Amino acid sequence: MNKKIKSALALLIGGVMSTSIVAACGGDGKKDDGTVTYRTTTSVMPSNWNEFTYADNNDTQILGYISSSFFEYDYLFDEAKGGKFNEDGSINKDAIVEGGYSTNYSAATALEDVTSTVDAKWGYTEAQKAEGGYAWKITLRDDLKWDDGTAIDADDFIYSMQEILNPDFLNFRADTYCDTLKIKKASSYFNKNQDFVYVAVASQGYTSNQEAIDDGASLYIKPTALFSGVGGFVDENGNKMPEWIPVDDTLWAPKESFEAGTAENDGLSGAWAYNAYNSAYLDVGLPYASAVAIQIENPDKTTSWDQVGMYKVDDSSFVVCLDKSYQFLKDDGSLSYLSAYYMSSLPLVKKDLYDKCKIAPVEGATLWTSNYNSSLATTASWGPYKLVSFQSGKSYKLVKNEHWYGYNMEENKNQYNIDAIYCECIEEPATAWMMFIGGDVDDGALMTENIEEYRNSKYTTWSPSTGTFGMQLFGDLEVLKASGNNNGILAIDSFRQAFSLSINRTDVVEKIWPGTAIACFGLLNDQYYSNIEEGEVYRNTLQAKEGILRAYGFTQDAEGKWSNGTTINGATLEAAYRALSGYDPALAKEKVKEAYAELTENADKYGYDASKDITFIYGTSAKNAKQEQRVAYLQNVLDTLTKDTGLEGKIKVVLHEDGDAWSDKFRNGDSQIGFGYGFSGNAFNPFDIIGAFVDPEDSLNYHTYWDTTKESMTLTMPTFDDVDYEGEGQEITMDMRNWFLCLNGLAAEEQQQYQYNWDAGIAPAEARLVILAALEERVIKKSYSVMLIGDYSGSLLGAKFSQFDDYYNTFMGHGGIKYMVVNYTDYQWANYVKSNGNDLSEEYKKAE
Repeated sequence: MNKKIKSALALLIGGVMSTSIVAACGGDGKKDDGTVTYRTTTSVMPSNWNEFTYADNNDTQILGYISSSFFEYDYLFDEAKGGKFNEDGSINKDAIVEGGYSTNYSAATALEDVTSTVDAKWGYTEAQKAEGGYAWKITLRDDLKWDDGTAIDADDFIYSMQEILNPDFLNFRADTYCDTLKIKKASSYFNKNQDFVYVAVASQGYTSNQEAIDDGASLYIKPTALFSGVGGFVDENGNKMPEWIPVDDTLWAPKESFEAGTAENDGLSGAWAYNAYNSAYLDVGLPYASAVAIQIENPDKTTSWDQVGMYKVDDSSFVVCLDKSYQFLKDDGSLSYLSAYYMSSLPLVKKDLYDKCKIAPVEGATLWTSNYNSSLATTASWGPYKLVSFQSGKSYKLVKNEHWYGYNMEENKNQYNIDAIYCECIEEPATAWMMFIGGDVDDGALMTENIEEYRNSKYTTWSPSTGTFGMQLFGDLEVLKASGNNNGILAIDSFRQAFSLSINRTDVVEKIWPGTAIACFGLLNDQYYSNIEEGEVYRNTLQAKEGILRAYGFTQDAEGKWSNGTTINGATLEAAYRALSGYDPALAKEKVKEAYAELTENADKYGYDASKDITFIYGTSAKNAKQEQRVAYLQNVLDTLTKDTGLEGKIKVVLHEDGDAWSDKFRNGDSQIGFGYGFSGNAFNPFDIIGAFVDPEDSLNYHTYWDTTKESMTLTMPTFDDVDYEGEGQEITMDMRNWFLCLNGLAAEEQQQYQYNWDAGIAPAEARLVILAALEERVIKKSYSVMLIGDYSGSLLGAKFSQFDDYYNTFMGHGGIKYMVVNYTDYQWANYVKSNGNDLSEEYKKAE
């Protein structure tokens, strides 16, 4: 699954950008030539902006400006109030529908569902043809061009898809088309050069791992999340590890005789062997498919490009055939939000330039590489801006691309009023702030050092995001026992629950993240939509509210009233939900006493030595005053929690600097508390993002040792008068991971015993909400992941510009570069700054 992670600052082409961007004057400073330059800073320069290979959001700084979209989001303008434009051609801001959106054509002019008419070679069944949504014809505008004026047509998109899937390269971003869109045969073509592939035990007819072993099959284990990094797994020394590890007798040792750190397997460390063993212990039967597999000869080695589901119709159109159905069109034929969400564009590279940028394998290597879009000379743009300078480690500049089709579109008039974007690399936040105060750059970040003076500034913009952050607690008992820190108590659910209930989220916001966050006690904050077409926010649904109340100890009586047994009794659902804070010291005290009883009564099980202190390692990338403050805060929370119990004074939180490997160290159990760790992305699909908590195979999961295939969950599926779906009205018991797979239509792919398909558009939204809320409730109760805050970042936009809309729109942010209001040209701005003595600090403190 494709997890889209976004960071904080808002500046994109008509939407939200993932990092702050753009710094030097545009005009000559002597006369006003009308040039407008947006100037910003970045702490890290992008390494490349190649959509085949870019590694993270930082690399999208340039990519977002030089690319275009088939379909894009825009504000929704009320036609009864005059529509988008005033009579003078200016944007009619008064007509914006608050919270609304529209999905419009951009580089494409038409989108057609052709599932029922494509050639039989694509293998769609009659049922799939009737359902639709599998095969889509895209028609392009006839004025698409590269920044040198070269025309773009259907052949360019066909070529680009063939190249991103090129098996000689194994491009990092090919998974979007193999695994998310699921273009027919894309994965087979991409992997055709591999001699062997790894398939689920069940796919070969076996009913258990033991049966496969008895038959002489060799089993392999896929390591889960230890030392994970871009492009695969690495060991503690940074050396790439094999994706699949052969199972031997050591890995399959009986649990009671296994000792962490002693196993050896082809040079793998004990930690790796231990993790692999935990993920695929012999007695678990049939675990999830990608954890345990059988190696077979690759059946797809003869896959040819003409078998891949993308082909040209004519110069201006092509068809994409998928293995998964998407509802890209509404019933009335207009674009749904999914069209811009999942297929805003397909990969596009400039053929002649890309071919020149190919690099043959070096000695000892097998894969080709490319330096396309990594320098000025190797860059081509088909977006609203083009790159005109790039100095590695220093700066880059973009200017308007005069060949961009969008400037010919009537719906874009009076937009994109910024001529140039200049970004300078400034590593120190304090230096970047001084440049902002001096008028040299146009945006500034709120920080602990300046927030008290500038949080109420009229130039400050607040932007919520999907980000939820908090505390991760490591709970793998075997690893804890072997740590030497006497901290096995973290494996006790009631202790982690007590820890969670002892943290006052409001207090955390004020003391730890002042002015940059809001209290949050769910896994998902109020930026997640469960039904975007209806504007339904997941957090506001009945199912989500009831689930989270139960998660924090509330019960509902026969009359529908809610109580937590301490401070709230006999409340309505809404009253109880409003009162919920995640902070309940009375219940926490009961839980910690319960945990202590469990610990002392089963001391051997938890490796507990009553004569020694309990140590929790708090891992962080670097020791600094901020992290020391957080450790002190958590120490105080624990001291208060354990006062007047057998644990009083025994628990110590110790800060440890883990550098860039901080998250891997936590996943490995070297540290037991991760503070500030979080999740974000997929705002329109909370049903998918929950996998980061319940799917051990999810790359974002911090707790892969939690085997949710062994966690049973029973739900009674709701009934509806006007809708029928699989399992309706039934009481169903499955493991948590399979509930997640069924919720997202993935169970059949992994050949699970229960293969319900409750994906979007298949099952009613209310039924899907029942499952999502139940999964969230279970994760909160488990308290491995303790969410504390929702991201609510603040930044300042200098007086040279104004945000188009102060209200934050989920689809459009505050309008981005596309809609940004220009108050001064470069020449006028230079004079303004000079007239203020090159110091705008007092101006930027003004509230009105």
